[in-house]
Amino acid sequence: MKQLLFIVLIAFTSFSTSLTQDENINEDVVWDIIRPRLFGDYSSEAYRFEDDIRIQLKGSPIHEDSTIFQTLVNELDSLTETVEVKLVKDNANFIISILPPNDGLGRRYIQDSEKSVIKRVEIDFNLRYINSHDEKVRDYYFYTIRALTNLFNFDADIIGYGGIFYYKNKPEQISFSNIDKEIIRKLYSENFYPDLKENTIKTHGYLYYWNIRYKATLKFFLAFISIITAALGLLFIQSRNVKKTTYKLGDYFKAGFLVLMLTAFMYWMFMLPAFISMKNTNYLSNLGFFAFPFLVIGLFAIPFLYYSERFLLKNSQNFLLRQSIIFCTTLTVFQFVYLVEHFFFAAFKYLNLTNIKDSPSLSPEFVLVAFITASLRVLFVWFNYRIQSMVNQKDVEIAKMKELKNQAELNALHSRINPHFLYNSLNSIASLAHIDADRTESMATGLSELFRYSINKENKTYVSIAEELEMVTKYLEIEKTRFGSKLEYEINADESTQEKQIPKFLIQPLVENAVKHGLSKIKESGKIVVEVKRLEKALSISIYDNGPDFPKEPVSGYGLQNLHDKLAIIYGDDAVINWENGANKNFNMLLKNQF
Repeated sequence: MKQLLFIVLIAFTSFSTSLTQDENINEDVVWDIIRPRLFGDYSSEAYRFEDDIRIQLKGSPIHEDSTIFQTLVNELDSLTETVEVKLVKDNANFIISILPPNDGLGRRYIQDSEKSVIKRVEIDFNLRYINSHDEKVRDYYFYTIRALTNLFNFDADIIGYGGIFYYKNKPEQISFSNIDKEIIRKLYSENFYPDLKENTIKTHGYLYYWNIRYKATLKFFLAFISIITAALGLLFIQSRNVKKTTYKLGDYFKAGFLVLMLTAFMYWMFMLPAFISMKNTNYLSNLGFFAFPFLVIGLFAIPFLYYSERFLLKNSQNFLLRQSIIFCTTLTVFQFVYLVEHFFFAAFKYLNLTNIKDSPSLSPEFVLVAFITASLRVLFVWFNYRIQSMVNQKDVEIAKMKELKNQAELNALHSRINPHFLYNSLNSIASLAHIDADRTESMATGLSELFRYSINKENKTYVSIAEELEMVTKYLEIEKTRFGSKLEYEINADESTQEKQIPKFLIQPLVENAVKHGLSKIKESGKIVVEVKRLEKALSISIYDNGPDFPKEPVSGYGLQNLHDKLAIIYGDDAVINWENGANKNFNMLLKNQF
């Protein structure tokens, strides 16, 4: 009879401890406890037993202890759907040791788990610290029930709840409430995760649900997106300045503010999971809140980076050293931001404008953003350096190719002029061979000397005015042998022009053209005048003759076409060709910017 009364007493005690709250349980409150308590930063699933919970009492339990645990086991078994809770004598996965006052050091708790599946639990209770039956019921219930899962985020406040899953380690302040029972019932139900998803999305949206179930993945994804966005942004900035080798402060400000906006975006993306956890859905407002301080700081940070890096990099040619300087100056800016934050906190604290007790600390997110920004700046400079090197290399290659192309075209023009001149000269020799042997010999000798001169200058693209006029003189001497007294010539050149470099075979084709299309067409005596003079910064070369007038387009002549092509290749728009008919008939080349 006494035993029956004792069991009734225990049952009544446990029942009374469970009726501390109203029977009407708000589902949203239960889920609001489950979400922060049962899901950690890197746990996408709640910890729970997946096998039956087999509880075994060891040590020195007395009948009172067995009765309390039997009642607790019966109550838990009525709440769990996926597992069975029972007391066993062996093969247990939940071992409770009741130690006498003179044994052990105190309460001990060990949990073995794989991922989110609890495999084994061991709890030691020392009766040295338990002085009454009520304390036994309280401690046995508190620690046994909490061992059914793992708890996180004890700093999160849940208004209106003070059950077993609330306080970190204060069993004396709580009881086994109906909300606690509902938490166990939901945790160990078949539809736990579907119900969690439905309630979370309904009350807080998809982002909050993803942040609970896939927080690590979401953090990685947001970090990846932020870094990729920042890298693409830096590449965009770099692409707009790829041709610049020097930057003014205004250019630095433009690029700097874009980098700061990218940094603010990165920081916001890193902090987004925290905003989601706080159920703060004003994401764009938060982005603006992050961006504004970065803009203000940029007013001081950008000039600091500009002038400090110009000073430090001025005498440094080592590429790795330059990159290290850029990395360190960027981190210095973030250190400055941290000091400014401390200064404002101290000022606000002194003026009683804030209730925050703890001073700002360097958060892992802030440090990570600082290092990522510094690394991206180094990457940006490296990309710019590489692209600028490639651009410069391509410019050199293009210049070389252009030079080779021009040289090939000039050589082709020379190879055309020489046979053309030789053809005319040989025709002249052939025409004299049956008339005057002495003149034929003189002309052949002159032609030989002329070609000897040409061969000696073969590897040269440019010759002096004096050298070119010497060749023109030899040519005219050959023609004078042919025409005799019918040809007179005069060569005049300013002393200041004698050493001026011009392309070889520039004047001779014009003189040859004057003989061929001018003097050979008239019966009376002909005269050719070659005049070279300086006109301010320009070089003027004129060939006068008293032959027939030029046609409308004298450049169509073979020799003159080659001349026109040569001038276009070498001088471009700085070469101008003019001709004049009449009593002062002449052909003129004006080469600008030669002095």
